[in-house]
Amino acid sequence: MTTTNPYISTPGEILLEEFLKPLGISQYRLAKAIQRPQSAVSDIIHGRRAITPEMAWLLGKALGTTPEFWLNLEATYRLKLIDESSMPEVALLA
Repeated sequence: MTTTNPYISTPGEILLEEFLKPLGISQYRLAKAIQRPQSAVSDIIHGRRAITPEMAWLLGKALGTTPEFWLNLEATYRLKLIDESSMPEVALLA
């Protein structure tokens, strides 16, 4: 799921552009370091797979970040994808 909005980066785009490329790390090398298939890393980079808590933990350990960093990127991305016009009316309860 690649976004068409140029102002919304997927977590995978951030992984690739802000971590892998600057550090000179290939997708293959990252996959080997976290002991996951290269297809899992590729799917995240191409927006076909979400970052799960387990993957967030692995990425955090491998790249010197926190799991929360990756989960926050994923949650923020998903929230920005919501089309508010298709959401139901919700009454304020408080």
